[in-house]
Amino acid sequence: MNTTVSKNTVKVYTTLDKTFVEALCGKFTDSQPKEKRIVFEVLNQEKEMLQADCIIGEATLLQQKAAEGSLQKISAEYADMLPAELKGNEEKWITLFYDPAVLLVNQAYSRKVGQQQFLHWADLPKQTEARLVMENLSDIESTVQFLAGLSSRMGQQECMEYFKQIRPLIKQYAKFPITPVRMAATGDADIAITRRSHIFKYLQNDFPAYILIPEEGTPVNLYGIGVTQNSKKQKEVTAFLNWVLQDSEARTVLIDRDRKSVV
Repeated sequence: MNTTVSKNTVKVYTTLDKTFVEALCGKFTDSQPKEKRIVFEVLNQEKEMLQADCIIGEATLLQQKAAEGSLQKISAEYADMLPAELKGNEEKWITLFYDPAVLLVNQAYSRKVGQQQFLHWADLPKQTEARLVMENLSDIESTVQFLAGLSSRMGQQECMEYFKQIRPLIKQYAKFPITPVRMAATGDADIAITRRSHIFKYLQNDFPAYILIPEEGTPVNLYGIGVTQNSKKQKEVTAFLNWVLQDSEARTVLIDRDRKSVV
């Protein structure tokens, strides 16, 4: 990342991996003409949030800050193209990227039972001989959000009933997010419920499992950006936002993020 002292410096507070955010911001900086270059200073200590011009983090944090009146409305060309679900009320924050929940299916198991046997979330409880594995549902924010998303779609009572149905199939609630991926790959489990970012880096290495997103959709973790209420840098933040949403160089950094599983 370019650390040159600049009059046009934007301070970014983030709850994400600092190295990843620095790489994303640095790539944007390098894409700018030298005479108009925007430099970012990435902060990741909560006490530094008050100094920030913008916040990059989970949608839950941005929703909280918007409700507190701590964010200002964003007006960005490429944000207009996003569906309402990917923006906060009055566009106080905008989604930059998302990380979907997926099913990782062991290929040997899939060949045995047939791929057409599980295309939907409702098909999972029918796999009565399958060995399922997933993260502990209450340990971290991402799994809590997975539960909330599924419950919102199914209905709270139906969601509870769903997990009662698959509970006998679950071989392990893993402490670490990488454990379900490894178990599905080695054949110690048949199906893992996990996130795409935990899998992406393995997919180009003859990985013996494949990703399935149920046809009706899947819960996602949203990560977005908001401009703090007192910041005078909305123009600069908006330029960065538009770049992330449409530039191929930004997508390269995001794909590399998935490969390294830094989020």
